[in-house]
Amino acid sequence: MLIDTIGSLAMYCQRCGHIHIQDVPLFNGKGVCQVKCENCGRTIAELYIRPRRGLKIRVRCGACGEYSSLHFTWHQLRRLHFQKLYCEHDRFELGYIGRWQDIAEFMDFNAAEYDSLHPGDGADYLAEQQILLEALNRVHDMAAAGELICPCGSNDITARLCGRNIVLECRECARYCVLPARTADDLRRLRPGSAMDFNWQRRPVSAT
Repeated sequence: MLIDTIGSLAMYCQRCGHIHIQDVPLFNGKGVCQVKCENCGRTIAELYIRPRRGLKIRVRCGACGEYSSLHFTWHQLRRLHFQKLYCEHDRFELGYIGRWQDIAEFMDFNAAEYDSLHPGDGADYLAEQQILLEALNRVHDMAAAGELICPCGSNDITARLCGRNIVLECRECARYCVLPARTADDLRRLRPGSAMDFNWQRRPVSAT
């Protein structure tokens, strides 16, 4: 089946910060389409494609936690080149909608502006920050699921950032664990059930 499109949508994943771009179909046979993050798999938004009324985008804001419903008629979409999408409640930027070329040009311009303002960060800085953010979220999920347990049996665990690593520390016995959060392979190791494989270490005893 040939599915015609009427523009593109770029949405920020509110979990890992990755931006996902996809075409907006005129018809998909279902009436609703989920936009999923290619990086972490989380649902970013839901698109409701209504033949007579146009497009509705339902998205949850990562800043305030509320859902926004953004509406566009087909006439608006046909004339639209580029528009930013904001949360209805606090004006937090959620993404962009319009022609693919205009969205790509805007994103390239933003990346070039960031590089010029922060030349010391390196070309891969933003991607590295996304990996670090997603790693923190996965560790948080493990803690919420009761998976983070020190070998001493305590689940009173703190987490802090140290460079591009996450350091876990047990408040009960002071054991610690260093989790690299630098690459996609590091993320894959932070999967549900992986906490039992963490390498907990005892701190050296100071000589007296």
